[in-house]
Formats: sequence, C-alpha cells, structure tokens
Amino acid sequence: MLHRQKVPSIAIIGAGLSGLCMAIQLKKAGLGNFMLYEKADRVGGTWRENTYPGVACDVPSHLYSFSFEPKADWSKVFSPGGEIQTYIEDITAKHDLLPNIRFGSELKKAEWLDKGWQLTFADGSVAHADFLINGMGGLHIPRFPDIPGMKGFKGISYHTAEWNHEHDLTGKRVAVIGTAASAIQLVPEIIDKVAHLDIYQRTPNWIMPRPFMEYSERAKKLFVRFPLLEKLHRLQIYLLFEMRFPLFRRDRFFSKRATKMFVKHLEAQVSDPELRDKLMPNYPIGCKRILASDTYFPAIQCDHASLITEPINRVEADAIVSADEVRRPVDTIIYATGFKPWDQMEGVEIIGRNGITMNNYLSQGIRAHRTVAMPGFPNQFMLLGPNSGLGHNSVILMIEAQVSYILSAIKHTLATGAKAVEVKEEAANIFDAQLQHDLQGTVWAGHCKSWYQGEDGRIFTLWPWGTRRYMREMKCANPEEYEFTA
Repeated sequence: MLHRQKVPSIAIIGAGLSGLCMAIQLKKAGLGNFMLYEKADRVGGTWRENTYPGVACDVPSHLYSFSFEPKADWSKVFSPGGEIQTYIEDITAKHDLLPNIRFGSELKKAEWLDKGWQLTFADGSVAHADFLINGMGGLHIPRFPDIPGMKGFKGISYHTAEWNHEHDLTGKRVAVIGTAASAIQLVPEIIDKVAHLDIYQRTPNWIMPRPFMEYSERAKKLFVRFPLLEKLHRLQIYLLFEMRFPLFRRDRFFSKRATKMFVKHLEAQVSDPELRDKLMPNYPIGCKRILASDTYFPAIQCDHASLITEPINRVEADAIVSADEVRRPVDTIIYATGFKPWDQMEGVEIIGRNGITMNNYLSQGIRAHRTVAMPGFPNQFMLLGPNSGLGHNSVILMIEAQVSYILSAIKHTLATGAKAVEVKEEAANIFDAQLQHDLQGTVWAGHCKSWYQGEDGRIFTLWPWGTRRYMREMKCANPEEYEFTA
C-alpha cells in the first residue's frame, strides 16, 4: 500500500528532456524508486528523432539547457541538433540514469486500479507504479498532409522527422512541402546537392535575421574557468528573450518594431518585388511561430529553385500537380509539415478513476490544471502538458518549473500519509476559465489559423503570460486545490 511506503514507485513515460529532468530531481530528492519507460533505444526525444540536415534549436544554447546542468563549451549560439543530443546523453550518464531506463517500452495502456497504476506495453509486458508521470511531449508524431495521390507516388518520400539517411539527394529533382521551422533549416543545406528544388509554400512566415555565430575558444575557456560568467550570459539571453513577450500581448510598439525588422531583412535579401510579395505574411507577427534564418531567402533564389504558392492539387507517380494544373516532375518528396498538435495520447489508452479515459476528458477541451494535472486521474501528472508551450522563450524554463511543482505535490502527499492525490474539478475549471480568458488578449486569438489552436478555436498549446509569472505560480503545489485520499 502506498501510504505505508517510505519511497513510492514512480513511472516516467519518455526519456526526453522533460522525463530526464523529472528523474534527476526525483533522485536528488531521495525518491529513487522510479523507472523511465522509453519506446526507442536511446534517450533524446525530439533531438533523437529529428536528424535532417541543418536541424538546430531556435533558442540559444545556453538557455536551451538545464539551469542545474550548464554546458560551458557550446559550439554555437544556436546549437545543431546533434550537439543537443550529445548533451542529453551526457547528463543521462552523469546522473547514472541508464539503470533506471527501460528502452523499447512503448506504453499502450495505463489504468488506475485504486492501489496504483497498471501499465501495459506494446510487447505485452506489464508494470505497476504508485505515481505516473507522462513525459511523452505534445509534438512527436509527424503530420502528413492529405493530398490526393500521395500513396501512388513511385519515387522516394519521407517526413523530416523520419529522415532517410540512405537516400542520396545529389542530382535529384526534389520537392519540399512546407515552409516552416524545419524547411527553413533544411532547404539551405540541400540546395547545392539537388538538380532542382521545388518549395511548396501554403502560408508565408515571419522570418527574422539569425547571424551564424560560433563561440570562440576564448569564450568557451572563460565560461569553463568562471562559471559565474556563463550564468550571467544565460541570464542575459533570458532577459533579451523575455523582453519579446509584449509582442504577443498585441503591444503596438513591439509589433511595429518587429515588423520593421522583418521587412528590412526581407528587402535586404530578396530584390525581386514579386518574390517579396509571396514571402510577405498577411497576418500579425507572432500569430504563428516566428522563425529565424539568414540562409533561407538566398537559398530559394538559386536558379535551380522554385517557390510555388499555388495549392497542390494532386500527387502523381512521378510529379506534383498544382491547382493551376502545372505538372512538375519530382524524384523525391520531403514533407516538412510538422507534427500533429497534442498527439501524445494517440495510440495510448489512459484510464483514470471510475473508468474515465483521458481521450474522453480531452475531447471536452484539451486542458490541464496548472498545465500538469487532470481531475479523475489520481497520482498522474504531465510534463509539457496543455498550455505550457512558449512563443518567446525557452521551454526548458517551463520543464524545470513543472518538475518542481510535481515534486512538491508528491512530497506533500507522502507527508500527509495519503494514498493518492487528485486535483479538484472545481479548481481545474477555475484555472482553465481564467487561462482561456487571458489567452483572448494575445495575438494568437482569432488572427490566423495555426497549430497553436484546435478546430474549435481553443488555444491549448501556449502559456498566455511571461515565464516569470509561470515560475512564480508553479513554485509549489497548493494543497487546497487537491484532494488527498488517505
């Protein structure tokens, strides 16, 4: 029985950054009876899966790393994906987490059975735990567009998150469908290899300048020798990024300044007025994800590249046909179309108290109390849950705050001798109502269609305020918002 255990058993699903952060802090707190269940054969999550050419983080390296595990020798201001993956593997080894990770364990079902959670995996194995912490993340299943004829294509096709390293693009006619975050990193990397590149753009994006900056050996040595210097550098980056937040609250000054910066960048890199028109967004800046690149605009202006803004009508065996019936031959199709929004429940059945399923609960609106808990699901918490994404700063800040909050809730449960902790429905409803009200004051509400919101217009991905407010509110779980069962 849980209330008789000094150290409860804890199951963490997913060995990405959020799951590993939870594991490290549990270990530090003396709650070492945990197991991470990872579907793949390595840690890393997003950075293990995404290995396409040019993959990198759009948050500066020193801020896209744990505050308690700084890395003094990042190679670039914006690190490539492989370096981030190495960082993740290094902290896993440093904290000796591998004995607590069971690889090849894809969760298919989790059910609350009063005495705890019963977990069933794809290989048929079963495990039990007192607490369940979901660290699968909200964006990990690739999204493919629904285009007639896709299955009949005879060439090679794949998603950026499932990069085919065996396929050589040299001398091929390639089509990249999508022009968002992965595409603007990918296109400049492959443009010199391919015979011809067609880039299919549905909606133009706000793309800001991003100088290619490497840290000098001197700077890295200083960070190593004087750790306080690295901390001050991280703080500087944080403050610069946090200053962008008013843009998302429709601040006219910041919006005007950011728009001017984009237009200046576009005009400096694209001289053709017709092409500039195609690349100019017609929605407020910040409504969709703001991107950054100094190499994308030059790449799409190469003689053997074409930016196509006509919608795709169909895919044929060896070509793509646009809505104007222009047929463009293609050997390889690369889908740079992102991920399914809030997809972590796809293929997983989570059953809470009295038989309620998480899919059923979320069908009434994708939401979670304080972004981490749901009524009806005792001893279950979520990392990077609904409304914990950011448009202006590092999600690492959110992960660390959530881990601290969850840890405080577990500790309080144990201190009271309770068997289970569950958020009160009334508290969850009050929080959600206030959250949705606050989101209406943002640039994301009603100005454009993006993956930030569902078909019903509910914004379920982003936090409506700055990170300082989030960290303050998540410092400790409020026991009055929870029901403790003895």
